[in-house]
Amino acid sequence: MPDTDDKTPRFTQSDTGLRLTGRWTLAEIGGDFASLQAALPSAPHWDLSAVAAMDSAGALLLWQAWGKALPTGLILGEEQKALFARLSRFPPIPARQRHPLAFLDVLGGFIIEMALDLWGLLLLWGGVLLETGLGLRHPATFPWREISATVVKTGPSSLPILSLIGFLIGVVISFQSAPTLATYGANIYIINISGLSLLRELGPLITAVILAGRSGSAFTAQIGGMQLTEELDALRTFGVSPIRRLILPKIIGLGLVMPLLVLWTDFVGLLGAMLVAKDELGIGYSFFLQQMPAVVPSFNLWLGLAKGAIFGVLVAWVAGFYGLKIQANTESLSRETTNSVVLAITLVIVIDAVLAMIFADTGISVQ
Repeated sequence: MPDTDDKTPRFTQSDTGLRLTGRWTLAEIGGDFASLQAALPSAPHWDLSAVAAMDSAGALLLWQAWGKALPTGLILGEEQKALFARLSRFPPIPARQRHPLAFLDVLGGFIIEMALDLWGLLLLWGGVLLETGLGLRHPATFPWREISATVVKTGPSSLPILSLIGFLIGVVISFQSAPTLATYGANIYIINISGLSLLRELGPLITAVILAGRSGSAFTAQIGGMQLTEELDALRTFGVSPIRRLILPKIIGLGLVMPLLVLWTDFVGLLGAMLVAKDELGIGYSFFLQQMPAVVPSFNLWLGLAKGAIFGVLVAWVAGFYGLKIQANTESLSRETTNSVVLAITLVIVIDAVLAMIFADTGISVQ
């Protein structure tokens, strides 16, 4: 180590061992703790008699370099002996071994948390039904304005992203199917594939996923922000139910606007499919539109719209629950917003799979 001044901790090596000089204190070591410890060579004998000063930091550095045991050949002063004697009294901390079944604790905690969330969702749904009944009995107190505000804020602002995603989905479906259909001379079946996949499955599913990530997270963050600023407590103080004013309008509004958004996504998706079918397979636009009702029963359209309404209610319901669950800290806000989006998308996919199995033999072909 370079010899700079009398205060700098340094060492010199000889044939017999290692001699340390300077001040081995925290003030002199500073941020060079790890590098200085790594630079210390192994030696059979250590001479610390020329060290000007040493504190607990310097003693700990040497103690760790020695492997937490005093070397055999060691020359120390009285103060240094006291420092190392104090370090030797601390027993080594054994490495914590992970139990092979420790994952069961994590799994059990996750299951319990999910069960509590599902129970909370059921309780919230009961509150929504109760507030709906009370509101219908007293129409003047029903949140009509909040419902219309939800429709206006959610619907038009979602059209650009849904237009882009829906159009690209239609393009991809037709573009991927066209080469195979052309190989077998089944060009006309591009209408069946694009129509069924968009109207029945992808249209409502893609719309629900986009709305869950966009509007669902916004709903959760909005209610959580009101929780942080104690606005929800103020509403309860004035006898106003947060469920009626905040959650019920979002459930009804999103349930109303989602089928319209699904219809728009289906439209732009079929538009993209028609463009590719014309370019790749030579199927005209008029023929595509004329054959669509014949090969794709209208049941698929109505099923997709019904799915949209169900998914809209589900997304708003989950978002409202996690919004009320947020505690008065920003970490809870980010965590519950993420949980809201994840659970909403998961439930959307699960319900879509269940409905697909229920209606597997319905609406596939004209009877």
